[in-house]
Amino acid sequence: MDGLFRLRDFVVRHTYVNGARLHKLDKKIEDRERPMKTDALERLRKIYKPPVFSCDRTNVIGEAKYNLQIIIPMYNVQRYVIACLDSIFSQNTKYTYKVIVVDDGSTDSATALITDKYKDKNISILKQRNKGTAAARNIGFAEIEADYVMFVDADDILKPGAIETLLSAAYEHNACIVEGGYENFSRGVPISLVHNEGEVEEPCGLFWGFAWAKVFKAELLSDVCFPDGYYYEDTIVSYILYPKCSKAYAVRDVVYRYRRNPRGFSRIRGNDVKLLDSFWVFYYVLKVMGERGVKISQGIYESILRSMVNCCKRLLFMNDEIRKEVLNAFAEILSTDFKGFKCEESDLAIFEKTVRNNDYYKFKRILVCMRE
Repeated sequence: MDGLFRLRDFVVRHTYVNGARLHKLDKKIEDRERPMKTDALERLRKIYKPPVFSCDRTNVIGEAKYNLQIIIPMYNVQRYVIACLDSIFSQNTKYTYKVIVVDDGSTDSATALITDKYKDKNISILKQRNKGTAAARNIGFAEIEADYVMFVDADDILKPGAIETLLSAAYEHNACIVEGGYENFSRGVPISLVHNEGEVEEPCGLFWGFAWAKVFKAELLSDVCFPDGYYYEDTIVSYILYPKCSKAYAVRDVVYRYRRNPRGFSRIRGNDVKLLDSFWVFYYVLKVMGERGVKISQGIYESILRSMVNCCKRLLFMNDEIRKEVLNAFAEILSTDFKGFKCEESDLAIFEKTVRNNDYYKFKRILVCMRE
């Protein structure tokens, strides 16, 4: 599918590397190949010991009472959740759907508000102590009573016609996943990113790597869960769910409004070691891919490189010790698991070469390009 935004995650998530400066840097600085230090993973574990990782779970796929099951994790978003739910319950569609809101230990009055306001709607509200987005989502699809599942964040909004558009394409094309465009907004002029309409042969690298703005066929979620206790849990979407997908389809319509939070986790805690979740969830998901026998294509390989870039962006403000160990770990991963691959995309190829050479001097210069 020509025209898909292969670098759109970099742009929208502010992980874009200034291409012109990157190529000037590559020409200016001589490549240096450094030997890899062994046991980088163990040294990273001493800096931050990650939670026990699992994305394997058996979910109950029951009788399909609805066309769609919508799962909304909610934590202290009282000022936004009404707009979110209004956008869902105002959908003009012939399809049936059930909404499951999971209150992740909120301390505000959101649950009471929505219980009263939507008492006549097809909504279930589940409560748990605060465990994070992954655990909240997992409760929402532990039992599935629909043909398809959709994830919506409680501070975001569904565009009018979203359900009709996504499900019509899903049923017409018998697709495992259908993804639409989305609008990135907070302040200023919203930015819309869209696909060309059509079937997608390999969603990994072409579809976005987050759980929203799409519908999943229920069977696709039968044996997975989001990793509890981790940030960046959406990593499983690209590397566990997409490879299981036998048929994916993209619609051109903008179906989702994503509210960009200027005080998001990475911005307000830029030197917190918890940001290393970005590395660990990526590392463990690669292991699960191997255990599940996922065949690594060129598209998946280049998507893995982009995930490495995303991880580096999140570690921009970490100290040199941590960033050196992450680079060591990435170099070891590429040299052992992806020895025969070579990137075909020019910007990514510079990053790939830097990692394979374990060249921390050039790596630091790339991080500078990411800031600008």
